[in-house]
Amino acid sequence: MKRSLIGLGIGLASVAVVLATGIAKPGTFSATATVETKTGTRSMPFNLVVTSPMTMEEAEPLKDVLAKGGQHALLNSIRGAGRGKIQLGGFEYPVDLVVVEPGSGGGLRYYVVTSRAMSYDEVNEGTSSTTHPFSVFVVNVPSFGMGDGRIYPRAALSIDEEGHVRAEHYEGRAGTIKDVKRLK
Repeated sequence: MKRSLIGLGIGLASVAVVLATGIAKPGTFSATATVETKTGTRSMPFNLVVTSPMTMEEAEPLKDVLAKGGQHALLNSIRGAGRGKIQLGGFEYPVDLVVVEPGSGGGLRYYVVTSRAMSYDEVNEGTSSTTHPFSVFVVNVPSFGMGDGRIYPRAALSIDEEGHVRAEHYEGRAGTIKDVKRLK
């Protein structure tokens, strides 16, 4: 089982920058997503609408929920939050959590979390993927030009020794997001 780890947290200095600049604001983004499926590699349109992003500081209480209650406690506390939507190909998914932080070169990095629907086979067979109840999208939006990102279709969240939230990807390779541009 290959697993990828991504960082969802940075230091308090970045939180201060986010709060001082007021960058946690709504936005609409367009890109192209590429993911591996059972039938091969697929590229499709990716659209993200962020209506209610949070700063790292605002998301801090969710770390306690995750630490004390685990994956499903966090899932229950963010599900249905209505923080935006993702359109991936012909499907639309509600966004349950969006955390924004300063990115490189004056841009922004959005961490987008959705609760994912479990397939019938996963639940019926009790596969270990049921312990990965989230889909995580990391979207880098530069201050100028086009950005990129990663897609973790089956992810579990955890807290590392330094207090940062991490996403652990279940099997396979993470997908990619390219040509990210801000529409609004």
